[in-house]
Amino acid sequence: MLGSSVFIMREKGNHEGLTLPVSDIDLARVEVLQLISFLTVAEAGSFRQGAFKLEVGQSTVSRRMQRLEDHLGVSLFERRTNGVRLTFAGKRFSARGRAVLADLASAVDTARAGGIAGNGDLAVGLITSLSRGPVRALINRFRAEHGDVDLHLTEADRGELLSLLCHRRMDVVLASGEPSPEDGDGLLFARERIFLAVASDHRWAELDQLRWEDVRKATYVVSAREPGPEIHDYILRRVSDLGRSANVRRHRLGREGIMNLVGLGLGVSLVADHWRGVQYPNVTFVPIGEAYETIPFSLVWRPENDNPALRRFISLARIEAKRNGVLS
Repeated sequence: MLGSSVFIMREKGNHEGLTLPVSDIDLARVEVLQLISFLTVAEAGSFRQGAFKLEVGQSTVSRRMQRLEDHLGVSLFERRTNGVRLTFAGKRFSARGRAVLADLASAVDTARAGGIAGNGDLAVGLITSLSRGPVRALINRFRAEHGDVDLHLTEADRGELLSLLCHRRMDVVLASGEPSPEDGDGLLFARERIFLAVASDHRWAELDQLRWEDVRKATYVVSAREPGPEIHDYILRRVSDLGRSANVRRHRLGREGIMNLVGLGLGVSLVADHWRGVQYPNVTFVPIGEAYETIPFSLVWRPENDNPALRRFISLARIEAKRNGVLS
């Protein structure tokens, strides 16, 4: 049984009315067991039957009622040889008491639901697309299993998201790269093939596979915002391996803007597999590099974060990671 307390209000100097202006009240601390016992006796019509329903001794119920009446300063029952009957104050107390107990039960259910991520909030930072792939699958599964959790998704630069994570304004961040212990706890979530976004009317769009040697002279267009800098660095590494400097142009455009530049024939760009869930005008995605050439994606969170919704999210992420073949 609950060992908490609830607060019942009564008017000073008036034992008949229990719902009065807040400025004229004091708070009487009533134990939950006393309230439950009172309501049970009121329903049963006798201490003996009430004790039977509560599976305790009649003397226990009598003591609880005596302490309750002493504490409130009112008589709640008229004692008779054939049972008890509520006084006027008892009737008023019964109506309010049931409402209080119902509210308490609801609060307990809400807390327990929160403990299993049945409700609450989860703030997720993204530097990925949700158009397809493992991140979309994870979000879909979490929503299906924990529909009462309010998801708050934020797309921003890595530095901003990690700062929000550090200050507990973000629960988890999903981004490309291996998890770093400096950022908190992490989980390698997936590895994805990389593709080159090219204009559909370019001859490269007709190929099944591209090699880096084929595109070493290409003009690459990337975003100045995330994940543009990472793509920029990746292109530089791959093209420099061929002994040539890459021609990379940065634009203050988002993902859609960069893809429109590609469609206009102003350059090519590198994307991970999950970006291919969105179609852009005159843009084709062609695999590039060897089959084993992939980009890692990870989850990062703070170990001290005790948000139960986060724990459920991580649990599902581990399952998805096993499906993706990156976690044994």
